[in-house]
Amino acid sequence: MEMTMIKVTKLQVALFGAVLVAGGLVVVLVASTALGGPILDGKLDPAEGYTSGQFLNLTVEKSSIIVSGGQLWLYQDPNSGDVSVALTLPTTLVDNTYGDGMVGWGKGVAPSGKNHNFKDLIGSDKAQFTFTDGAGNTVLDVVMDYMSQTSKGSGAYASFGVTGGDGEVQLGSADAVLGWGTSLDHNFNALGFVLTEDSPETDAAYTENPDFAGWIYEVVYELQVSGSLFADNGFGNVEVPIVHISPNKIGANKVYPYTGGEVPEPATIALMGIGLSLALVFRKKPGSRPARD
Repeated sequence: MEMTMIKVTKLQVALFGAVLVAGGLVVVLVASTALGGPILDGKLDPAEGYTSGQFLNLTVEKSSIIVSGGQLWLYQDPNSGDVSVALTLPTTLVDNTYGDGMVGWGKGVAPSGKNHNFKDLIGSDKAQFTFTDGAGNTVLDVVMDYMSQTSKGSGAYASFGVTGGDGEVQLGSADAVLGWGTSLDHNFNALGFVLTEDSPETDAAYTENPDFAGWIYEVVYELQVSGSLFADNGFGNVEVPIVHISPNKIGANKVYPYTGGEVPEPATIALMGIGLSLALVFRKKPGSRPARD
């Protein structure tokens, strides 16, 4: 079976401390988080340093339905060359609601008719990321774990990145992955809301539940890879060939991202005066972090 892939071409990022406004030079103070690049915690905030992004559509295996609203964000550190990537999936496809708190799931609600339980999110959900250098050589191909139990019966859960759970390295070395995070990991281990039965109650607009402030309802994957991967050829591309969601709101488990339109525009892009080049090309192709106790 063929898999549709999204390819983001060579990323050239230049961060400036000033912008020209109405013919005058205005000095802009950039937050330290932006200067240091994104924080790999599963909490996506383009303002923290991501400098280019693209909306995604996703096709669902064995379905003619196309789901819009995904996003892919990128940042390359101008000094180290390290590349950070953030993938956000649309809540019309999957979310961090489950049990009595599920939204948009169930018979007569979701096209799939399926309910959503916590065990579904830790069972086999994962996303594949493939990196190439400027000469088109594949230098790293990894599958990233969304969330897994750290050890049998432990009651603790975390994302194992590319070295455990549903994560794996298909080409290259795990040492090239410098950091990662997912939104459900963030909910459990940063916010401390270890909810294994029911997610926080919310509405169709995913309004924040004040008893669980900060809970992220979107499914987000973040990871950072070493700039040393790309050597003299420089960073070339990052591809997201496939995302496994079991189940999703539409139907079959496999989904294939492809470009879905204009680049999102966070306010920080205008303020920081970022120079960047981002183009999208399509093609068809067949198709650890230590455990937390």
